[in-house]
Amino acid sequence: MRIGVFDSGLGGLSTLLSCLRYLPNAHFLFYGDSAHSPYGDKTAGEVQQWTEDAYAWFVRQGVDAVVLACNTATSAAAIPLREYADVPIIGIEPAIKKALMLYPEGRILLLATTMTVTGEKLRNLLTQLPNAAQRVQPLACPGLAERIESQSNNWQKQVQEYLHDQVLPFYSTDIQVIVLGCTHYCWISNWVSELTGRNIPTLDGNDGVARQLCRRLDIPNIPDTPPDLPVEASIDFYFTAATAEKTQTARRLLRAHGVKT
Repeated sequence: MRIGVFDSGLGGLSTLLSCLRYLPNAHFLFYGDSAHSPYGDKTAGEVQQWTEDAYAWFVRQGVDAVVLACNTATSAAAIPLREYADVPIIGIEPAIKKALMLYPEGRILLLATTMTVTGEKLRNLLTQLPNAAQRVQPLACPGLAERIESQSNNWQKQVQEYLHDQVLPFYSTDIQVIVLGCTHYCWISNWVSELTGRNIPTLDGNDGVARQLCRRLDIPNIPDTPPDLPVEASIDFYFTAATAEKTQTARRLLRAHGVKT
């Protein structure tokens, strides 16, 4: 079984990790569009085209399904892709529904890219879910994914300064949970949670994507709780720029979670 996982860069590795828990024996192809990252400040038309290019590449590789491990790409391209796709397309969206269910009172802070926050997909989601429009506070975080993606020598300092200056002012005492609406943000979930010193829980959509992938592939007996990560995994990496550097970083990030590729 061959599974394609697509992101604008390294953020989608967090989604890949969730998929590995349920499909440890699958062969994964990870495509990072590092030539155009980050997607959050691009136009919807550009993101749609780049996502369709990635889908075409996956089809040539003979994958059985494609995971859009990017909220921005899902917002811009999932619907038009599904109009002609020959293999299942599994998109990701902010875990707002889960947040509303687990935290029935108080406010929900959604951190996402500008395109996700202003996109029609999020507007429709907030409209469809009861009380979502009243309880969810979307906050666009331009530049945050780019800082995480860089993995430069001082990226951690840059991210922490960004969170303190650009995100902390929007925290309030009635925020019960923070939804991470970009897969890049999953790599800094602890910092986001502890920014006020009171350990606000965070949620993301990665486990839901992995479970939906299993359903679309007719995988039987999906466990109720995420299994442990495998020690080794079969993963090929493809990046549209700085391939060697990005591949090395990707392997390092996965090794930090105990997964050897």
